[in-house]
Amino acid sequence: MSTPKGDGEFNIYDDIRNKLVNMGIPKEEIAFIHEADTDKQKDELFSKVRRGEVRVLLGSTQKMGAGTNVQNKLIALHDLDVPWRPSDLEQRSGRIVRQGNENDKVNIFRYVTENTFDSYLWVRHEVA
Repeated sequence: MSTPKGDGEFNIYDDIRNKLVNMGIPKEEIAFIHEADTDKQKDELFSKVRRGEVRVLLGSTQKMGAGTNVQNKLIALHDLDVPWRPSDLEQRSGRIVRQGNENDKVNIFRYVTENTFDSYLWVRHEVA
């Protein structure tokens, strides 16, 4: 949802990147999966993440699904929305909790929007 289109309209990706830059992370160390249109571009982006040149990678479950092997240096995963299918949650967690991650401990942060169905959905996923 709210994907970057480059048309000047508000989207959550640009909003998060701007906030991270304001907190001191260099803009070139923050990437969107949407900026990589071809397999070659994705390979190059994923390589930068694995080397630690890109510190923050933002993307959707669909765009960062199978074949997204960037786990080497990951320390935190932030779920900004709740997927409808438990398999999507597994896919997300599989980006960070997997063989090849140099970090023994990782953090998974899950956010809920007040007065929404989010908290119920997170509980449903935990029970499943």
